[in-house]
Amino acid sequence: MLQMKQKMLLGSTVLFIALLCLTPICFAGVDAAPYLRLGAGAASIGVGGAVTAIVNDATSTVWNPAGLGSVKDVTFTVSTVKQAFDSRQSFLGLATDVGEKGALGLSIMSLTVDDLTRYDGEGIPLESFHYNSNAISISYGHAFSKFNLGAGFGILTDSFSLDSVDSENGFRGIDLGFIGYGVYATIRGEEIPTVSYGLALRNLGGSIADGNVPVLLDAGLAFKLMRKSTATFSFDVEHEFVDLEEASTSVRLGAEYLIGRTFAIRGGARSTRDHQSLFAGFGVDVGGLRVDYALQDEPSSRLSEVGTTHYVSLSYSY
Repeated sequence: MLQMKQKMLLGSTVLFIALLCLTPICFAGVDAAPYLRLGAGAASIGVGGAVTAIVNDATSTVWNPAGLGSVKDVTFTVSTVKQAFDSRQSFLGLATDVGEKGALGLSIMSLTVDDLTRYDGEGIPLESFHYNSNAISISYGHAFSKFNLGAGFGILTDSFSLDSVDSENGFRGIDLGFIGYGVYATIRGEEIPTVSYGLALRNLGGSIADGNVPVLLDAGLAFKLMRKSTATFSFDVEHEFVDLEEASTSVRLGAEYLIGRTFAIRGGARSTRDHQSLFAGFGVDVGGLRVDYALQDEPSSRLSEVGTTHYVSLSYSY
């Protein structure tokens, strides 16, 4: 037991030192692919994105690749959300176990904007076109006795439906992740962790054309109260390494109440110095097929219109 705790502490320490050493050289001067920071999956959005320490499905390819170490068998998630300026963000993720302790994840996150208009020098409209950006990622997570480690990388593609504009390809960056477990409870003869903590470094070294992808550093803590039903409370802090006037550090709080492994009620909040967002949602799981819905109320943001945003996702595990 002592040796395992020492290994867990050593692993988390080495990863954290690596994060601190690498992030100072990765400040983003131009905010490329801003949709990557929005995350994926209505279940995760419903708790305000406070999932660094608890994510364990195909959306781990976006939030924290270490979560893939908890994937068993095969699971996939598809989700969609309509954003500002008639844009749509979509996500497709697939994760499958590789051996007894590891899992591989593949995902595609895309942003599509329709009905854009090109003007000439005198402001006369010439033609309409659409824009599409894709982030394609591959990740791997491995479970050890008391912690998970994960890593991933991906590519970016940008395209316009204009013959005069060439498509661009770039590097989405490298993701590194860690999730540790502690304070176990015995439920029906099985030891289940009630406390988890995580670190994730996302988009390290990402760039496309003349822009850099903002590097995100997340730290999270979560604990569960397990009786007949399960209540999970999570807390995340995220720092974004980007050269913008707006606040680059956010705090996220989330809570989920799971009733009989079938129905989940969720709520969350995200706050920076500039603005606050509230989240709510629910999920229904029947035979491994899960439908999740989340609602985001954000008074102001550079990423969305004032008002309410609706997220829907479908997941299946078998």
